[in-house]
Amino acid sequence: MSYEPRSRSRGMRPRRMAPKKQASKDKRESVENEFAYQENIPVNPQEVSARAINALDHLGNQRFGMPPFSEHFRRWMLDIQSVLNDFRSSFPTSVNQSFDTSIEHLLANIRTELNSRISAEDNLSAKITELLRQLTDNERELTELESEQRIKMHEAKRSTEKSMTKLRDEIDELDAQRLKLLRQKPRFLERLFGGTKTKVEDSSRTLHSKRKDLLSSEAGLKRRVSVLRSSYEDKRKPLTQRRDELRQRLTELRSTTMDDALEVRKAACEQMRQTISDALDQFTLQQRPEDRQ
Repeated sequence: MSYEPRSRSRGMRPRRMAPKKQASKDKRESVENEFAYQENIPVNPQEVSARAINALDHLGNQRFGMPPFSEHFRRWMLDIQSVLNDFRSSFPTSVNQSFDTSIEHLLANIRTELNSRISAEDNLSAKITELLRQLTDNERELTELESEQRIKMHEAKRSTEKSMTKLRDEIDELDAQRLKLLRQKPRFLERLFGGTKTKVEDSSRTLHSKRKDLLSSEAGLKRRVSVLRSSYEDKRKPLTQRRDELRQRLTELRSTTMDDALEVRKAACEQMRQTISDALDQFTLQQRPEDRQ
């Protein structure tokens, strides 16, 4: 028998049946059922109260670092508000009404006190900033005055020293000429008519005049320098006095004692803790008739 290969069927390949997608309506109902079956855990008032009281005890004894304390006060008030909001959310409206009346009064008092301290710190900071600005301006004026004085002194000395140097050179030259005349042997006619003596006398008079001019220039320079220094001191004195006053006021302001209001905050937290305890007692009294039924 001859071998004949098995012929393949030429029909369509059977498709796999894809699982039907759950309808959106069924899916929504499933989610709703999941929430419906979640267990509603009852809130324990004693635990909520204890948590709030402990948090207030911590906040009432919280210390802050170095001043300024303004940002610490603001953050502390937010922490207090968070603790109280958490407590409110766990108690019925009937208790919250009485609680809110008492707690808002306490919050208003501590907020007023801390805002007053924040304002005082802000004012102190503004004063210090203004004094620093004035001190910077004052020191700039002093620096400019000193720079101007150095320029004026340099110009006064430079111009006078130039003429004085010229006079010294002329004096040295005249002195050398006079010395040369004195050492020269006079000729016959010069001895006869006194020519050498006349030359020496003329040289001496010129030398004396130049030396006199030099002394006058030196005295003039001293007077000019003295006038410049006097004018400089007259302008500098009020500036240095102003500088010393500003530094003194700045030192006084920086030494102003600002505390972190620990005692005030601690007292407020103690009153809030007592208010929470009173709210818990009120809640307990409201629950007793239900317990007896």
